[in-house]
Amino acid sequence: MRFKYTAEQVEFLRAGFLLAGIPELTRDFNARFGLDKSCTSIRAALKNRRITCGRKTGEILKGKSLLFTPDQAAFVRENLPGRSRAELTDLLNETFAASFTVSQVTAFTKNHKIRSGRNGRFIKGRLSWNKGTKGLTGRNQTCFVAGDVPVNRKPLGSERIDAKSGHILVKIAEENPYTGHGTRYKHKHVHIWELLHGPAPKGKVVFFVDGDKLNCSPENLMLIERSVLLRLNQSGYRALPGVLKPTLLAVVKIEVKAFEKRRNFRV
Repeated sequence: MRFKYTAEQVEFLRAGFLLAGIPELTRDFNARFGLDKSCTSIRAALKNRRITCGRKTGEILKGKSLLFTPDQAAFVRENLPGRSRAELTDLLNETFAASFTVSQVTAFTKNHKIRSGRNGRFIKGRLSWNKGTKGLTGRNQTCFVAGDVPVNRKPLGSERIDAKSGHILVKIAEENPYTGHGTRYKHKHVHIWELLHGPAPKGKVVFFVDGDKLNCSPENLMLIERSVLLRLNQSGYRALPGVLKPTLLAVVKIEVKAFEKRRNFRV
């Protein structure tokens, strides 16, 4: 037979749900009316009658612990100052015959903002643990001594191959525009050209006549326009036999010049 709630019982649920959760409300309801209702039944009765508690989810448990009893929580608050969490855990387990772990006690103190009162700093006037001793830790063998030169330091004029472009980079005494350091690595062919002829004008680049990026001899360097370099790369200049490269270079220069003339004429 379906159970029918009386008006008094419904009013009890309505008033009690404002103050307690489902388990507590079920317990109080059964004690008041001498029944044996389950939490599921009480929850259904509340839902069917659209009785709400007016609280946000989890608000009723805010500040409460499901792991520690009120007495245990109070014990932690009172006994943490002056003790480590490991010491507090041992004392807590001994007092309440429990089996809490250090991580559980640590999590509880952090979540409830229970402080030990210590800040980890040295107290003024307190002696350090190694005062009066000598040579216990030994000399730090890995620290640089003033004036030492790192073993991987490269002198001016050192060269290396750029892993991205394949060009030769040379270390020179010139301020690095990116770091402000007094030395930098620069493309060797550009550096040689600038020593002989000065910086390349805007829109022009230093070009390898034979297509070999590692051949930085002055006679193998030439100044060409970027538009010419673009057409040479598109035409596979580096892969051509050496006897054909001068011809392709001359043809490309004529093509680029003709294109510029036509473009200027249209304008």
